[in-house]
Order: sequence, then structure tokens, then C-alpha cells
Amino acid sequence: MTPTADSPADGEPAPLALVAGCSHALAGIPAALRAAGISVADAAGAAGAAPDVAVVAVGPDANGADVLAGLSAETAEGTGGHLPVILLASEGMSAEEIAALDVADFLIGPAPEQELVLRIRTLLRRTKQQQRRRESTAQLRQRTRAISAAIRSSNDPQFMAEQVIAGLSETFGADRSWIRTFGDERVPTLEMGWDSDGISASAPALPTEEAERLAAMLWEDERVLAVPDHDGAELPDLESLNKAAGKDGLKTSVVVPLGHGGKAFGLLWLAGIATAREWAPIELSLIQHVAGNLAHGLVQGQLITAQRQVLNRVRELDQAKSEFVATVNHELRTPLSSIIGYLDMIMDDGVGELPHETARMLKIVDRNAHRLNGLVEDVLTLSRSDAGNIQQSIRPVRLSVLLQSVLSTLAPAAAAGRIDLSLREPASDVQVDADQEQLEQVFVNIISNAVKFTPAGGRVAVDISSSVSDAGIPRACVRVRDTGIGIPADEVPKLYGRFFRASNATAAAIQGTGLGLSIVQDLVHQHGGELHISSRLHEGTTVSVQLPARR
Repeated sequence: MTPTADSPADGEPAPLALVAGCSHALAGIPAALRAAGISVADAAGAAGAAPDVAVVAVGPDANGADVLAGLSAETAEGTGGHLPVILLASEGMSAEEIAALDVADFLIGPAPEQELVLRIRTLLRRTKQQQRRRESTAQLRQRTRAISAAIRSSNDPQFMAEQVIAGLSETFGADRSWIRTFGDERVPTLEMGWDSDGISASAPALPTEEAERLAAMLWEDERVLAVPDHDGAELPDLESLNKAAGKDGLKTSVVVPLGHGGKAFGLLWLAGIATAREWAPIELSLIQHVAGNLAHGLVQGQLITAQRQVLNRVRELDQAKSEFVATVNHELRTPLSSIIGYLDMIMDDGVGELPHETARMLKIVDRNAHRLNGLVEDVLTLSRSDAGNIQQSIRPVRLSVLLQSVLSTLAPAAAAGRIDLSLREPASDVQVDADQEQLEQVFVNIISNAVKFTPAGGRVAVDISSSVSDAGIPRACVRVRDTGIGIPADEVPKLYGRFFRASNATAAAIQGTGLGLSIVQDLVHQHGGELHISSRLHEGTTVSVQLPARR
């Protein structure tokens, strides 16, 4: 039997109506509903199944709101809180009273039984349609969320565009779709199509100028263009769109602008070729939302791509710089070694024979040759540090032995300047795990600076100590205190920068390159240590090096 408005389809359960309220007004109604194929339950017996509809009768002396409130929470359980109610109102109820109640339909009693059955059937059909729409909308939202998630998962413009046109076409039943972007520095140029055969490079017949004009117009108006039927569409400002649709055999279209900020940079076009169709507002809203995510993804992807290109270029330049520095250092060291060697030979062999003025000039040349050689070594060390190519040979190092060696090397310079250079050693030996040559370079730089910037008659004191941190880690500390010229307070933080020299040192014409402390800091950090500098102008400077100590 073909189901009618008065009978359920084969296999479908009979609808269940909840009957409640004034028993006098409901007389005969349960029987009439059962005769029409509608199951009936009253409020007391409705807990076993969720009703599809409620019929609530209000007597002449009852308040409608109180009667509706009497439906228990158990009655509505399983209905999602959306149980439709048909009200059987008493003749004394006003239109205002009825309008104030949350009911889907109403009849003024006594209600004809067949009229009530028809109203129930109509309400049930409408409720099912609403439920199907809600389920369909939920599915559309879920699918478009998946498309947006795919966009966010990648920075590849091709992948994002493919996910959008294929995903939206499947979700909304489009037969064809296209994405086009125009010449814009914010996004890459794309021209991609989709049909039942998959992704292609085909594009609709809409000329580029017209596509740009359409995108700009829609973007400015903040809207989506939906054309239910191109055959009957009147688009006076967009005749080229209808012509393009006709050439491609399109019946219905949705065109969405792609843009960012104040300007459009592309179009998304979904089309059907079979039949005309109305595009629901929720569909257009979801398509527009995905298009917005695509536009944002394309802009972000372009920015990230540009950043990566810049980063790769910077790395290439840095590598070229490192190779250049290494080459220049090699080319400088070879002649410098020859110059220093021959100077030593001339000065040693010519003792007592060279004229005084010649000997003095040779000493100046020798001093500057060694200074230049030191600068070359410093630049090479920094270049290796930047490239991460500094090799370390870690072994136990006794700080007292190391510092005694450093002080003996610098003692002649200290004596020449009449500077008291001293070392205070701890009662017990302090050892660290370090590269001995690098650690020696650290303390030669620090102590030689102290000697260089301390006036005649001053002191440079070096002391070694050990301690244990709050975390129980043993630490070794070497402090170098001098009574030198000091450093302006605002310049102390700048001392770690490359080629920086304190203003008072420059004013006093004290020679230096400004690289020593930068190298020291790099080497100390590579040993897991810390470097601290404190200073008072005209009073002196203290440099502290803390290193992890051996247990």
C-alpha cells in the first residue's frame, strides 16, 4: 500500500502522540488518534518512548502556561528539547494568551477529531523536514570544516586550491569548479579547474578583465553571487558571465571573490550543468567561509615561501662569507708568517750592527705585524664560531696550572708597565672539563686587556674560587680585577658586541679591535659557562668567568 498522509510507510513505526491536560476536552481524542494509526501515551506512561508530538488540552478554568509546564522533563527526554505541541485551547482563551505559549499549532476546542489528525500529520511532516535540514546542515558544516582543516595543514598553494575545489564540488554537488588568481604580489598565480575527471588546468571562458571586475565588485559589496538558472538570469552588469556560462554549458553558478584586506585577488566559481537549483543561504555562507580560509591560507603561504627564500638566500650569503673569510685569512696568514719570520731573523742577526733608528722602526713593524696576525686569528675564530666549526678537545684542566702559564706569558708586559700582576689560588685544586687551548685564549684575552687598560703603578689580581649552585652543581669561578681606567656604565652591556670599543679607550688611543670580549663570550658559552663584567669609571673593572667544575 502506498503511504498517505494518514498512514505511515511500511516498516516505519507509528508516530507516538503524548496526550495531556484537561480530560474532558480530550474525550474521544485518544481513540480517534489510534484509529488514524497514531499511537497514544499519556504523561504518566510516556517514559518508555520519546513522543513525536504532544496534544495538550486546556480546560476553561486552567492556565495554559501552567498546563504546559506540567509536562515533566522525563516526557521530553530523547526529543532534544524540541517536542512539538498542538494546543487544544478553551473557548475562553484570548489570542494574546495563545500567542504567548510555546506551541507549534493550536485548535479552539472542542476540536473536530479529523482536523486534529490532519494537523498532527502536517506537523509531523514539517518536523521531519526540519530535522532533515538540521542533519544536512550539520553534515555540510562537518565537510567544510574538514576542507578548512586541510587548508590549514599546508602552505602549498596547489594543494590548498585542489582541496577547496574538489571538496566543495563534492560537498555541494557541483559538476565543475574553478579557482583563478590574478597578478598580485600577495598570492601566487593559480588557474585550476575540477570536473568529474579530476583536477585540470582548464579555465572558464570568462575573460580575465571581466573576472577581475567581477571579483572587485563582489569583494567591495561583501557578497557572493548565486545564479539559480543562467537561462533565465538577468545580469545586466555581468552579461559576460552569462555568455561564459553558456559557452561552458553551465546551468547554475556560485561565484565567490577571493581577497584580503581592501582588495580582491581571485575568484572561486562552482557550477552545475544538469539542472537549475536554488542555493540556500547556509550553503552560500559555508562556501564563503571556506573561500575566506583559502584566501588567508594563500596569503600566509606566500609570506612563508618568501621568508624561506630570504632565509635560504641569507644562508647562502653566510656560507659565501664564511668561505671568503677563510680564504682571506689563509691568504693573509701566509705572507704575514713570512714577514714576521724575516723580521725576527733581521732583528736577531743585526743586534749591535743596525743603526738605532733602523732598529726602532723594525720594532714598530714587528709589533704591528704581530698585531695584524692577532686580528687575522680573531676574525678566523669568529668565522669558525658562526659556522659552528670550532673543534674542541675536552679533557680535565687544572685552572691554577693554566693561569700560572698565562700570567708567566703576560708578566713581561705587566713589568714593562710597572703593573703588579698576581694570582691567588684556592686551598684545594679546582678542575674543569675544557679545551685547554681555547680556555687559555679566554684568559689571555681577559688578563691582557686588564694589563693594557691599567695605568702604571696599578694592580691586576686574578683569583680562583669554587662554589655549589642551588641545584647542587659545582662551579668554578675565575675573577680578574684591575685598577684600570674603567668603562662608562652605559657602555658595559655593549662590550660583548663585535668591534665595539669603549669611548674612553678610543679617546686614549689605546690600540684594540673590539673583538676580544666577543670571542671570549663565545668560547665561554661553548664550555657551558657564563661571562660577567662590572666596572666603575676611573676605578677599575672586574671580569668573572664561571664554568662547570669537575666533581
